[in-house]
Amino acid sequence: MLITDERIERLIEVIKDNSENDFNHSNLYLTILERWKQGDFSKVDEDHNDIWRLQGGTIGKATGILSNQEEQEFINTHFD
Repeated sequence: MLITDERIERLIEVIKDNSENDFNHSNLYLTILERWKQGDFSKVDEDHNDIWRLQGGTIGKATGILSNQEEQEFINTHFD
Protein backbone atom coordinates (compact mmCIF):
# COMPACT_ATOMS: atom_id res chain seq x y z
CA MET A 1 0.00 0.00 0.00
CA LEU A 2 1.45 3.33 -1.06
CA ILE A 3 1.48 6.19 1.41
CA THR A 4 -0.54 9.07 -0.01
CA ASP A 5 -1.43 12.46 1.42
CA GLU A 6 -5.00 11.24 1.76
CA ARG A 7 -3.97 8.13 3.71
CA ILE A 8 -1.79 10.17 6.03
CA GLU A 9 -4.65 12.60 6.69
CA ARG A 10 -7.08 9.74 7.31
CA LEU A 11 -4.72 8.02 9.75
CA ILE A 12 -4.25 11.28 11.65
CA GLU A 13 -8.04 11.65 11.89
CA VAL A 14 -8.49 8.10 13.12
CA ILE A 15 -5.83 8.48 15.80
CA LYS A 16 -7.14 11.85 16.98
CA ASP A 17 -10.71 10.55 17.05
CA ASN A 18 -9.67 7.55 19.13
CA SER A 19 -6.88 8.95 21.31
CA GLU A 20 -9.28 9.51 24.23
CA ASN A 21 -10.26 5.85 24.03
CA ASP A 22 -6.77 4.74 25.03
CA PHE A 23 -5.43 4.38 21.50
CA ASN A 24 -2.08 2.85 22.38
CA HIS A 25 0.95 4.96 21.54
CA SER A 26 -1.09 7.68 19.81
CA ASN A 27 1.64 10.28 20.46
CA LEU A 28 4.22 8.21 18.61
CA TYR A 29 1.91 7.61 15.66
CA LEU A 30 0.93 11.29 15.46
CA THR A 31 4.55 12.42 15.61
CA ILE A 32 5.43 10.11 12.72
CA LEU A 33 2.38 11.02 10.65
CA GLU A 34 2.77 14.76 11.18
CA ARG A 35 6.37 14.51 9.98
CA TRP A 36 5.26 12.51 6.94
CA LYS A 37 2.48 15.03 6.27
CA GLN A 38 5.23 17.65 5.89
CA GLY A 39 6.98 15.38 3.37
CA ASP A 40 9.78 14.49 5.78
CA PHE A 41 10.59 10.82 5.36
CA SER A 42 14.19 11.18 6.57
CA LYS A 43 13.55 8.90 9.55
CA VAL A 44 11.25 6.40 7.87
CA ASP A 45 13.52 3.51 8.82
CA GLU A 46 13.48 4.59 12.48
CA ASP A 47 9.71 5.13 12.29
CA HIS A 48 9.28 1.61 10.93
CA ASN A 49 11.47 0.14 13.66
CA ASP A 50 9.67 2.03 16.45
CA ILE A 51 6.33 0.58 15.32
CA TRP A 52 7.93 -2.79 14.57
CA ARG A 53 9.21 -2.98 18.19
CA LEU A 54 5.80 -2.00 19.60
CA GLN A 55 4.30 -4.91 17.70
CA GLY A 56 6.92 -7.35 18.96
CA GLY A 57 8.73 -7.58 15.63
CA THR A 58 11.40 -10.21 15.20
CA ILE A 59 11.72 -10.28 11.40
CA GLY A 60 11.89 -7.27 9.12
CA LYS A 61 13.90 -4.68 11.02
CA ALA A 62 14.73 -1.73 8.76
CA THR A 63 18.43 -1.14 8.23
CA GLY A 64 18.29 1.99 6.10
CA ILE A 65 16.33 3.99 3.56
CA LEU A 66 16.08 3.20 -0.15
CA SER A 67 17.59 5.60 -2.64
CA ASN A 68 15.14 7.34 -4.98
CA GLN A 69 16.05 4.87 -7.73
CA GLU A 70 15.62 1.86 -5.43
CA GLU A 71 12.28 3.20 -4.23
CA GLN A 72 11.05 3.66 -7.82
CA GLU A 73 12.15 0.12 -8.72
CA PHE A 74 10.29 -1.22 -5.67
CA ILE A 75 7.13 0.69 -6.64
CA ASN A 76 7.37 -0.49 -10.24
CA THR A 77 7.80 -4.09 -9.12
CA HIS A 78 5.09 -4.20 -6.46
CA PHE A 79 2.49 -1.58 -7.41
CA ASP A 80 2.36 -1.25 -11.19
